[in-house]
Amino acid sequence: MAARACQLGGRFSQCPNPPEHDCQYCGRWFCAEHTHLAEGHEAVCARKQCRAKRDDLEEHLRYRERVGQRNRAGLCGIEGCGPHPGYQCSLCAGFFCAPHLSDRMYPFHGGRVVIDRPVSVCARCWRRRKVWRYR
Repeated sequence: MAARACQLGGRFSQCPNPPEHDCQYCGRWFCAEHTHLAEGHEAVCARKQCRAKRDDLEEHLRYRERVGQRNRAGLCGIEGCGPHPGYQCSLCAGFFCAPHLSDRMYPFHGGRVVIDRPVSVCARCWRRRKVWRYR
C-alpha cells in the first residue's frame, strides 16, 4: 500500500511531504508547509481558491452580524439606509428595503448538477457566488 503524500504543488513538482490535514473546501490532503489554517476542526490548505473561501466566510459572518444589528433596530441591512425593511435575502436571511434586493437566477449545486433557481439576493450575497463557484 502506497503512503499518502501532500496533494499540493505543481504538476511536475508534487510536494513529497506527508499530509497532516484534509482541506475542508477542496478535500485535498496537505502538509504543514501548505497550511493556510489549521485550528481545531478547521483545516484550510494554501491554495488560492481555498484561502479566498475562508476569507469570504469570515467577512460574510461579520456582514450578517452587522445586518442583524440593523434589522433588530428596524432598519434596512444596508448602512445609511432608513427604516422599514420589508424583503428578505434568500441567502443571508437579512432584511432589506426593495431597492437593495434583486430577483436573480442563482446557481445551486446538487452533487455534479448545477441548477439555477430564482432568489431575492442582496448585492453582497450576489458577489459571493464567484468565490464559491469552484471546488
